[in-house]
Amino acid sequence: MARLDGKNVVVAGGTGRIGEGLVRSFLLEGAQVIVPVRSVSKEQRLRSYLGDVDSARLDCYLTQVGEEGSIREFRKRVLEDFQRVDLAVACLGCWYYGYPLHRMPFRDWQTILHDNLDTHFLFMQNFLSKLHDQNDGMFVMINGSPSEMIIPEEGATSIVAAAQAMMSRVLAEEAKAVQVRIHSLTVFNPVRTRDRGREVMPDWVSAEDLGNYIIKLYTGTAPKLEQTIHKIYTVDDI
Repeated sequence: MARLDGKNVVVAGGTGRIGEGLVRSFLLEGAQVIVPVRSVSKEQRLRSYLGDVDSARLDCYLTQVGEEGSIREFRKRVLEDFQRVDLAVACLGCWYYGYPLHRMPFRDWQTILHDNLDTHFLFMQNFLSKLHDQNDGMFVMINGSPSEMIIPEEGATSIVAAAQAMMSRVLAEEAKAVQVRIHSLTVFNPVRTRDRGREVMPDWVSAEDLGNYIIKLYTGTAPKLEQTIHKIYTVDDI
């Protein structure tokens, strides 16, 4: 029996470089995987990556995660079609570089706040609320090294990543009275993805490895710090 047989998993950002690896791992373990996609071409790219995997249990819905009405409609359709959610994963956001913070255009500032915080908030609001209603399930946020590192001319990325980390800690505190688990996975090394090609280092974790680690968290078989997964910790370890 696969580890996620019969489980419904929603992956926001599932068409991204890391997200597609998560989707692959979840499908291989028997999950029904549900992904909001911005366009048909994004869905086609994801399905091409999954060409050697049985993707009959993959459902994609055209959705703008950063738009309140669109994500609400996505939630409605997911619950109509699948009734419950067992695992929700947010792999959202973008990197920003090019300006010192004091010279950053306000328009760029607004964009990075929207792409890295508004999207996380809207996805969390719609799907963590469902987990609370069920009194069951797990919510995972994927973060990166900027949450604890300051890099000149990339400071805006550090600010929003740190805010994401605090969001996860708030959510974990608020979930203590219910049977809902909250995890924030912070990956310090770059992640090996297909877009990086051969430009990788041996100790970099792969997107699929991240997916497998999340599965171990869900099934309760992951130690708090798994040595085979370099520099990943969960909110429980902070």
